Amino acid sequence: MEVVVAPRYAGFCGGVKRAWRLAHEEAERASGPVYLSGKLIHNDPAMRELAEMGVGVAESPESAPAESTIIVRAHGEGPGFYERAEQARLRVVDATCSIVKAVQRRARALEERGYQVVLFGHARHPEALATIAHTQRGVIVESAEQARLLPRSERIAVIAQTTAPQWEYERVCDALRERCDVLEDQGRICGWTLSAQEEAAQMARQVQAMVVIGGRDSSNSRRLVEVCSRHSPTHHVETAAELDPAWFAGVEKVGVTAGASTRDGDVEAVVAWLRTLAG
Repeated sequence: MEVVVAPRYAGFCGGVKRAWRLAHEEAERASGPVYLSGKLIHNDPAMRELAEMGVGVAESPESAPAESTIIVRAHGEGPGFYERAEQARLRVVDATCSIVKAVQRRARALEERGYQVVLFGHARHPEALATIAHTQRGVIVESAEQARLLPRSERIAVIAQTTAPQWEYERVCDALRERCDVLEDQGRICGWTLSAQEEAAQMARQVQAMVVIGGRDSSNSRRLVEVCSRHSPTHHVETAAELDPAWFAGVEKVGVTAGASTRDGDVEAVVAWLRTLAG
């Protein structure tokens, strides 16, 4: 069995790599307790690694001891978080992805210009919630069907969770055009996310099975699974321990890719397992 690994977009993206580096640096050098504002990234094995290094998760700024360090997760936080952290006398290390930061600024600026801001994304996803918290009246929709149910507005500006699927975002835009006089399309799906999906789809067309490595609650990992599943049988795992030899019976060529919050070691372990199986 031949094992083919996505050559460019398997594993940590730039934003996650930066957040991961900051968390490790703070764990190693901080003189006091270190906390995260939530899951730094959506990957349970990675979060367990940080916990073993002594990095905890604070349910709120007020739950962390004064003078301790709190790291803002890669998905970002709303303005109120920073105000509360300052009041709680915490040292804040901001690991928000720079692309997410840009979307937050865009959302705020669009509302200040008089637009009704609509974000396409998951209603409970921390990135979507943090971004919309930078507005006063912004709303989140999860589908074109929900978009069609919004009250009519004179001017709507639509943005997107950075890991949202491009094809569904375009459907949302089409639906919102029916709900306003002026639509400002400001959605910018993360370039890494789009490229990773394109690379994975191309690979899935050329193999008999795909393995996607990534957190169960990772939005971009689930999107990779969706994309690959259209072209070949696809298996989603967090670690090599979840792999089953029966999945690859009769498979001559298997492809491997990974979500943007997947550690290099997890990718390497899956590839090694598959190559051992291949003999």
